[in-house]
Amino acid sequence: MLRVLGLDAGTESVYRLMLEHPSWGVDALAEALGAPRPDVLTALDRLADLALLRAAADADTDSGSDTDADSGSHGPTALRLVPPQAGLAALLARREEELRRTQLEVDATRAAVADLLADYTALGRESAAGAVERFTGPDAVRRCLEHLTLHAAAELRVFAPTGAGESAAWELDVPLYEDRLAQGVRVRVLQLDSTAGSPERRRAMRRLARAGAEIRTVPSLPLHMSIADGESALLSTSAHTTRQGAVLIREPSALVGLHALFSHLWDEGTSPAAAAGDAGEAADYSAQERALLRFLADGLTDEAVARKLGISLRSERRMISGLSERFGAHSRFQLGLQAAQRGLL
Repeated sequence: MLRVLGLDAGTESVYRLMLEHPSWGVDALAEALGAPRPDVLTALDRLADLALLRAAADADTDSGSDTDADSGSHGPTALRLVPPQAGLAALLARREEELRRTQLEVDATRAAVADLLADYTALGRESAAGAVERFTGPDAVRRCLEHLTLHAAAELRVFAPTGAGESAAWELDVPLYEDRLAQGVRVRVLQLDSTAGSPERRRAMRRLARAGAEIRTVPSLPLHMSIADGESALLSTSAHTTRQGAVLIREPSALVGLHALFSHLWDEGTSPAAAAGDAGEAADYSAQERALLRFLADGLTDEAVARKLGISLRSERRMISGLSERFGAHSRFQLGLQAAQRGLL
């Protein structure tokens, strides 16, 4: 408890015992504490260093209240406890002064750091660093995405490639988007055909459409992205997983390219209502499934198909397995033959 004043546990034990028994010598203290005699002597030295114990000459020594530092083996010098009110108060005042000086040093260091950062900014590097920020972890990504959405004043453009549960950090916050739509913000969302059929996603998209959002589907999306007002864009750091984090970009030249990418895919996209009205058996298959069949017919490997669709290799193989089961196909050749016969290529 007194460690902050410089007393370790052993020294404090000796000190407290001496307060209770001021007449005890070294041997008595060592026996009561069950400690080696040298340890008690070390503790007494420490107490003397802290001015909690002082030597008393023969003339000042009262044999009933002083401690002989060596149990009589080294002459008449004895040790007398300084009254704790005075000794501990002095130690506490000294410690408070040390902490005050430390705080002054911290304040001075903080000012020096601020000056250094100001000099760094003056070199012209701050603007480059500020144009790109990296966020790691789902909580950080979610907070940044919410902030970006909340502060959009004119338009939001969104890539939403995954369905509910795959990436909680990037899931569309429907009430927040409804609020932005109510404030006159234009919201355009591009999603994958394969997720359009998800019950959770379908309900969310219906709510957004009723609120005024524009929604289109495409066979593949390269990553998660949200662009606000053409001034900021938040992108997932990986095309196939969103667990690594996100990058916030404010660099105008980069934003021009991201806008062009969104516009190109938007023009290629199909509204869910239009897709539902397609005639023939092809309407039973999503554009992503039809694209997968075309890529397989072109002889692409599973890895190449997954890359082109913007999905993981596991998801691509799961889609092939599902299509093979629906077609009753037992090989890639049979799958391609069935797809051609059904007019899906």
